[in-house]
Amino acid sequence: MFFSRKKNPRDDGEATRRHILETALRLFAEHGFADTTSKVICREAGVNSAAINYYFGSRDDLYRVVLNEVHEHIVNEKQMAEISAADISAEEKLGRILDAYIRTAYDGDSLYARIWTHEMVAPSPLGGMDFLAGTLAKERAIGRVLAEITGIAEGDPALQCCVLTVMAPYLLMFTIRRDIAARMVSIFSYRPEDINTYLKRMCFCALRDFAREYAEGRLPEARLAEHGRSGGQDDG
Repeated sequence: MFFSRKKNPRDDGEATRRHILETALRLFAEHGFADTTSKVICREAGVNSAAINYYFGSRDDLYRVVLNEVHEHIVNEKQMAEISAADISAEEKLGRILDAYIRTAYDGDSLYARIWTHEMVAPSPLGGMDFLAGTLAKERAIGRVLAEITGIAEGDPALQCCVLTVMAPYLLMFTIRRDIAARMVSIFSYRPEDINTYLKRMCFCALRDFAREYAEGRLPEARLAEHGRSGGQDDG
């Protein structure tokens, strides 16, 4: 006797949930949070108007899931912690972190990176401080590695400048749409590992020079900006 194998309703439900999530990811990347309505997501996903509430609770809850996916995709905290805890030199740790970032930077359509850019440039009400905190946690991990490499204390503005300088090329590549990049720059036509070799070489050369000048006291002191004064006018 032959029995027909019925499809598990749970499998169907998970497939539908994933389809809605992937559709929302694309639309949020293209239009941002404010301009992506539940109605549009459901229409594009080919599901009924109650599907978002059924599978996620609300559009806001759906967007929170999307933000979690973005953080997981762009070098997640677990990856960062594993690299930081590895029994290797600080230089090797930084190299592995940058290897992970270059893979994300070259990742096809980079929908995750475009949502990350939306949140960094114009934070949504749901992203805001929580999303920024997740990003900063990764930057702090990078800062600890750079502190070990340069000998500059964490919290020193000189070290913060190191973090910005090291990460800027990768974060810039996150934000470039591939269709635009093809007309503007040729960097994405080359193998990511080759481009990353150049970036890492420049990074380490700059860090060594900067750390030496810092250790020798040749860098000017960074002074706090004065707030509450009219631009260019004396107090008197």
